[in-house]
Amino acid sequence: MRERDVLLRQVDGLGPMHLRLYLGASGWFEDGELGKFATIWHRPDSEDAEVVLPESTRAKDFSARMLDAVGVLGAFEGRSPLEIANAIAGTANDTVRIRVFHSDVDGGTIPLEDGVLLNQKARDLMAAVALSTISKRKHFEGPRPPEAVEYLASLRLGQTEEGSYIVNVIAPSVIPATNNMETIPLASFSSVVSDTLTSSLAALSTAVDSFVHEADLTVFDAAVSKGVSANFCDALVGFSGSERTRGFEVSVAHAKSGQPHIEPMTFVFDSMGVSSIVAAAEYYRDNYVVDGIVVSGFIKRLDRKPGDESGTVTIAATLRGVDKNVSVELGKTDYLEAVTAHRANEIVRVSGDVHVTARTAKVLNPTDFRVIRPGDLF
Repeated sequence: MRERDVLLRQVDGLGPMHLRLYLGASGWFEDGELGKFATIWHRPDSEDAEVVLPESTRAKDFSARMLDAVGVLGAFEGRSPLEIANAIAGTANDTVRIRVFHSDVDGGTIPLEDGVLLNQKARDLMAAVALSTISKRKHFEGPRPPEAVEYLASLRLGQTEEGSYIVNVIAPSVIPATNNMETIPLASFSSVVSDTLTSSLAALSTAVDSFVHEADLTVFDAAVSKGVSANFCDALVGFSGSERTRGFEVSVAHAKSGQPHIEPMTFVFDSMGVSSIVAAAEYYRDNYVVDGIVVSGFIKRLDRKPGDESGTVTIAATLRGVDKNVSVELGKTDYLEAVTAHRANEIVRVSGDVHVTARTAKVLNPTDFRVIRPGDLF
């Protein structure tokens, strides 16, 4: 696509509010009206600098006048009109920049299927953050509330960039207080979502670092209150590709709308960190494995099929402060011990990895099953 075509498309997406915000943030001041459909802007440091801002999108020559204004600003700032148009768009929009990196995308291309997946997961990420802005949960299911639906409909894909493979998501961040473009812009729901995205990425990054060193899934608990969810993690994992081999970074740039400016923040997750995010997603869905723990409690149930020597024992235990019925399959000798303990109402214990879901818990590869009797060291 030629640069002029890109410029025309970018300018078509701009309104008087965007240009007004940019001029105000760049040191220009309004210096009177030019008829009913435009205002004149000057600079205190340059008598000759002048921009005519078209105020009505209903005017037949609105697009042409916007192009003129962009051209004047480009000449004054020593930048191309396209650079100015992009900067104006950034004045009223938040930008979420997703960059994936790996040797197979260094040329700026990506396998088609992974490119489609990347765009889908960019949408899923923004949906997850919109939902967590409304309500903090480990996992979201069911229909989306109207606020989230409206927010997703407002998003746009920006122009791609050079540098590995990059997707830009544009989110409108400010809205006029009324339909009168001369009013002061107000923060929109979208700007709050962007704040939630930043806090979510920061919390997840911290939790991933802790998990790598501690291998304790509970480090992800605190991130939920910051907006992290299973849906959020699933979207991020999708950025790594169908084979989960790529690293990625997510940058959040807030609008430069005259509000207190926040510098863009970038969060990087390498391919090694992706496995931690996968574990977090499963943990939030109550589908995870706790490695190498001791399960103890009273036997609640015994199950053994006729003719079998081994059987399954269900232990009423507490895992991470939550009461769970934990099943464990035992061989002949241990099962008979379990039957005796059940009759005597004695505590049993067993070591192993425990697979936990929302409804079940099961000891994998159990070892060291024994009955705790009076006088035994627990």
